Amino acid sequence: MVIAAAMLASAMPLPEGEPGTPVSITTHDIVEVADITGPSLSPDGTRVLYRISRPSVRANDTQLDWYVADVGGDAVVHAGDAGAVRHDGAGSVAEAKVLWDPDSRGFRFLALRDGIVAIWHWRENGGTAREIVDAADILDFSLSEDGRTLRYTTSATRAEVAAAEKRAYDEGVLVDDSVDLGQAVAGGKIEDGRRIAQRWTRNWFDRARILWDAPRKDTAVDLGVEATAPPGSRPVPVISLQGREIDLAKGGRAAIERAQNGTRLMVTMADGRRIACRAAPCRSARLAAIAERPGHDMLILFETDVGAREKIWLWRIGGAKARYLATTDGAERAPIWQSRCTAAREALICAASGPVEPPRLVRIAFSDGRRTVIADPNAGLRSRIRAVAAPLRWENGHDGILLTPPGASEPLPLVIQYYRCAGFLKGGVGDEIPMLPLVEHGIAVLCMNGQRPPANAPMEASYEMALSAIGEAVDGLIAAERIDPAKIGIGGLSHGSSVALWAIRKSKRFAAATIASGQAGPHYYWSNAFPDRGFAKIFRKFWKAGDPDSDPGRWRVIAPVSDIEAIDTPLLMQLPESEVRNLVELNTKLRLAGKPAELFAFADEIHIKYQPAHKRAVYERNLDWYRFWLKGEEDPGSSKVDQYRRWRALRAGLPAQAAAP
Repeated sequence: MVIAAAMLASAMPLPEGEPGTPVSITTHDIVEVADITGPSLSPDGTRVLYRISRPSVRANDTQLDWYVADVGGDAVVHAGDAGAVRHDGAGSVAEAKVLWDPDSRGFRFLALRDGIVAIWHWRENGGTAREIVDAADILDFSLSEDGRTLRYTTSATRAEVAAAEKRAYDEGVLVDDSVDLGQAVAGGKIEDGRRIAQRWTRNWFDRARILWDAPRKDTAVDLGVEATAPPGSRPVPVISLQGREIDLAKGGRAAIERAQNGTRLMVTMADGRRIACRAAPCRSARLAAIAERPGHDMLILFETDVGAREKIWLWRIGGAKARYLATTDGAERAPIWQSRCTAAREALICAASGPVEPPRLVRIAFSDGRRTVIADPNAGLRSRIRAVAAPLRWENGHDGILLTPPGASEPLPLVIQYYRCAGFLKGGVGDEIPMLPLVEHGIAVLCMNGQRPPANAPMEASYEMALSAIGEAVDGLIAAERIDPAKIGIGGLSHGSSVALWAIRKSKRFAAATIASGQAGPHYYWSNAFPDRGFAKIFRKFWKAGDPDSDPGRWRVIAPVSDIEAIDTPLLMQLPESEVRNLVELNTKLRLAGKPAELFAFADEIHIKYQPAHKRAVYERNLDWYRFWLKGEEDPGSSKVDQYRRWRALRAGLPAQAAAP
C-alpha cells in the first residue's frame, strides 16, 4: 500500500514544432545530458570551480570542460578543455585530480591529451597550458603550502606500457588471476582514441591499465619564487572537505559517532572541550556527512532522505537546535566521487538535479535557503520535459519514484527498475532504461530504491526482498487503477539485472524484461575463480555457494540457466563484451526451448557502457522492446524492419495469452 505520495510536475510550452505541440524527448536527448561534477571553492572563498561533461552520439565521445564562477552566481568563465574522458573500473566517468593555486587565481589538474597524462595549469587572464610532462603518465600530485614546490607520482613509463601491450599481442597472455577473459586479452577498452589493455587490480571487479602495479616514483619540482603564496593561503583540493570526520579551521575535530545505542555528533574543540550536538538531525541514523561553514562556528549536516536526496541542516556549535536549510538531490555520496556541494561563507554551491530536473549548478543561501542558478547546461532539455514525478513510500520501508505522462487517467503500461534512483532519472543505474522516452510513449516508469537484506543472508534473499517489495508496489498501483496489470515490464543493470532475472524466474506477472549484466553461472564462476584472486572466497561469503561441481544444489537456486522451463517472459539482453560470455549458455538454452530471447554484445565495453553511440543503441532497443511487448507498437523506421520481423516471430511462438500485450 502506498502511504505517501507528493506530485512534482514539469510541463512547459516548447519552442519547436507547431504552436502548442511538445517536442518528444528522444533517446538521443537523454544520452547527451550534460553532467556537472565538483564543485570546489577557491582558497579565498570568492570563486567556485566545476567540470561539465557533454556526451556526443555523433562523435561517440564525451567533451570535458572546466568553468570558474563567482560564488554569487555571476561572471562564469570557461577555463578550458579538461582533456580526454577517462572512466573508472566500472565504466563511470572518472573524477579528475585538481588543486587550486594558493592565490585563488588559477588551478592545476591532471588531463589525458594526445596519449599523455600530464599536469596542466590554468591562470586567470592567461589560459591553460601543459605544465609538467614525464616519460610516464602522472598519477597524482600535490603542492606545498607556500606554493613553491610541486610533487608528483608516476609508475611505469608509457614506453614500458606500450611494450607490455605489444608483448601481450605478439607472444600471447599468460592467464593468471590478473587477466579478465571477458575482455580482449591484448586490449579491450578505448581511451583517448586508443585501445588499451587492462588487468584486474584484485579489488573484486576493478580494472586498471596493464602495469598498473609497477613501482611508484615521486618527483619534486621547484616552481620558483614567483609562485610563492600570499600569507595565510594554501592550495585547496577540488574534493570538498566533508565527511564523517572533519578538521575544524580553528583547530579541533568534529565527528559522527556510531554506537549500539545510536548516532551522535561530537565536536572536540582545540582546547580539548567536547561538545555533543543534541539536535534531532545530529542523532539521526541517516546523518551521512558534516562540513564546516567558513567563517562561522557552525556545522553543515547532510542527512540522507530518499535515494540520493539529502536534507541539509545548520547547527551552531553548542546550540540546542539545528535549522533546516534545503533538500538537494543528484550524484550519490561515495568515496570515489566528489561531493556535490561545497560551502562558501554565505551559501552552499551544489550540483543539483531531480527525477525530472537535469543537472545544473545552484547557489543556496545560508540566510534563507533561496536558490540561484549559476549554470544550466541542460536548459533546452529542461524546458521540454513534461513527465510527472511522484515520490512514493511503502509500509515495507521501500521508496521510489513513479514517472507518468501529464494528465494520464487510464491504467498505463509500467516498466520497473529496482536498484537506485539518484538525481535525474534519464536511465537509472548504468543508464539502460530510457525512462523519459518511455513516458513520452505512454508507458509509466517506477524506479525503486533497493534495501540491504539481513546480515549474512544468502544473495537470493535480496532478490526475494526486492520481488516482494515490487509486488506490494504493483498491487497498490493496480488497486489505484494507475497501471495495467497485464502490461508490466522490468529491467536493470548489475544488481538490478539480477533482480529482474529473478523476478521473471519466480513470477508470471511480467510481460517483458531487459537486462544489461552477466549473471551467475558455471562460466562466470570458472572464468573468475583462478587461484589467488580471492573471487571464490567472496562468492562463498555472499552467495553461500561453492563451485558448480561440488555444490550443485546451491547452483540450482542461484543460476538462472537451471530455470529455463520457468522463464516465459520475453527477455532482451544487451551486454558489454566483457560480460556477454556469462550469458551465452542461458541465451542458447532459452532459444533451444523456444523462449523469446535476444542477446546483444557491445564491443570494448565494461560493466557500465561508456561509449555514447552504444548508450543510444541500448536505449533505443530497450524502448522498442517495451513498446512492442507492452503496447504492440512498432517504430516504422526503415532501419528496424529486421528487428520487428524477428520479434514478431518470437511472439508467434508464445501461447496466445502470453503473446497479447
